[in-house]
Amino acid sequence: MELIERYLKTLKSGLPEAQREDIVREFSENLYAEVAEKESELGRGLTSAEIDAILQQHGNPLVIASRFREDQRSVAFGRQIIGPTLFPFYMRVLSFNLGLTAIVVLIIFAALLASGQAVGVSQILSTLFYQLLIQFAIATLIFALIDRQMAKNPNRWDPSFPNKYHFPGLGASRPDRISRVESVSQIIGLAVFIAWLRVVRGVPFLIFGPAAAYMKAAPVWHQIYPALVLIALVSMAQAVANLLRPEWIMLRALSRVAVGTGSLVVYLFLLKAGSWVVATTNLSGYQQAVGIINQVIFYSLWVGAIVTAIVLMRDVWRLGRCSFGRSPQKAAVNS
Repeated sequence: MELIERYLKTLKSGLPEAQREDIVREFSENLYAEVAEKESELGRGLTSAEIDAILQQHGNPLVIASRFREDQRSVAFGRQIIGPTLFPFYMRVLSFNLGLTAIVVLIIFAALLASGQAVGVSQILSTLFYQLLIQFAIATLIFALIDRQMAKNPNRWDPSFPNKYHFPGLGASRPDRISRVESVSQIIGLAVFIAWLRVVRGVPFLIFGPAAAYMKAAPVWHQIYPALVLIALVSMAQAVANLLRPEWIMLRALSRVAVGTGSLVVYLFLLKAGSWVVATTNLSGYQQAVGIINQVIFYSLWVGAIVTAIVLMRDVWRLGRCSFGRSPQKAAVNS
């Protein structure tokens, strides 16, 4: 009953937390009872196509989940551009990106405070505001396009993922298919990352805030910029391909190994640089702040490199299992 479990998992992801377990339990009992009744009627187990038909009758799990949210929040400017179905996922993407940005900004300002520099709350808030504005615009545009397509084709989802394109296919997934929910999320996240990377490269104030007058990114960041964009584009191309052809599991496996290898090389190149932020003034206070920031970056890079190496080894092992003696479908079940 893998299809049903995947369907319930997708349903659960969009439900309000307080009611989540009860609603999923009720849906689970109803679905399995319906399957058991059908099997009793036919005198045999149901095929995947027959289970697909039952799930299809119930409808898109994300749309169903949205009906249980009392607030029915959405994004609207005169007219609704992101509806209640996608709103929770939109907020998760936006919150995650802003959370990472906030950590970077707070580390910089904490270093300035630790070195004895005066930092006002208004300076911190203004820096965060510009980051919010940029990422809000990018994420909202992408989600608005997806929401528009869903509104045009509300019934275009398919639990069995036949070899045809259903945009964006926000339904249940199978162990021998890449979930289109995963592919869409990957495309959105990478698009926001590339756009953000492009903007902050030309406007360092968005990262350093007022401290941009006294410090700047070391040359190594400009050197690895093309590599970062290339890695992101490779991963995005894989997501687009799997959005169109979700059965291409081997492509994702190869992409993960390639992206992991490239990311590890970037980490090692950065670690070799030894300095990642430089002061534009000889004042001792700012030199001390730069030293603190560089120490934080040093340890962060090591943690990132170790995690990336572990994930890469796991992906290489899975690719080997997928390539030698095991089918992509079986490998995907354990991934």
